[in-house]
Amino acid sequence: MYTEEGLLNEIRELMDDDELFEMYERAFREYHYYFDTTNYIVLNVYNFNDHGPIHVLLTTRRALELLRIIRKFSIQTTAEKLGKPFRWSKFIVAFGALFHDIGNMIHRTPHYQFSVFLAEPIIDKLVREFEERDPLLLKALTLNAIYTHDEHVPCTTIEGSLVTIADGCDMEEGRSRLVHKKDKVDIHAVSALAIKRVEIKEGNEEEPILIEIWMKHPAGIFQVDEILTKKVKSSLLSGKVRLRIHTGADGEIFEKVV
Repeated sequence: MYTEEGLLNEIRELMDDDELFEMYERAFREYHYYFDTTNYIVLNVYNFNDHGPIHVLLTTRRALELLRIIRKFSIQTTAEKLGKPFRWSKFIVAFGALFHDIGNMIHRTPHYQFSVFLAEPIIDKLVREFEERDPLLLKALTLNAIYTHDEHVPCTTIEGSLVTIADGCDMEEGRSRLVHKKDKVDIHAVSALAIKRVEIKEGNEEEPILIEIWMKHPAGIFQVDEILTKKVKSSLLSGKVRLRIHTGADGEIFEKVV
């Protein structure tokens, strides 16, 4: 369904910043073995679903889609509120999404803390290449976006909120490219397979973010409630996100604001 090259092309277009994209693509290829190793452990030790290269690229793409939408609706990012240029937000979102899950190679709990630990020297190097005047602040904000992507950690920045919501959107059947154990049948496995497609769209002034979800079976509601809804509620954008859910049952559509 997704390919690395296809997602990279979409990220390039959304980023609209050649210098930043060159850094991003270089980092993705240089640390590809981090994503591969993380995924190998997640799949074979934890018996969990895909947390590899496709997942981090897809999370980046969706986070940038969200960033574009909130900018259109004049929602200031945290970097902008601190007097920094908008491209800082692109950096934070892109590299926060890229490295958010690498801590899984150490342990699933609390993987977001281990992600910060492993990503710190990498982010430090990238930040110093990107920003000369205030590298420590940019580094702190990027590590914050990595740390807060888990729904158990309240978001404190808009950029971190975008990474969190984007991460929660990767629950469609494509995520089951390398899913749970073949002999494992439970609500998590059934629900994960029930989600057909997820799209991020523009909403309205009250709820600027619209996330549309198509299901093959209503069992997918469990996935939405347990993953995406919890992540949205942990973000600073709670109340500004509308979910439109096509349940697959006689064309029924269910909507809610989270």
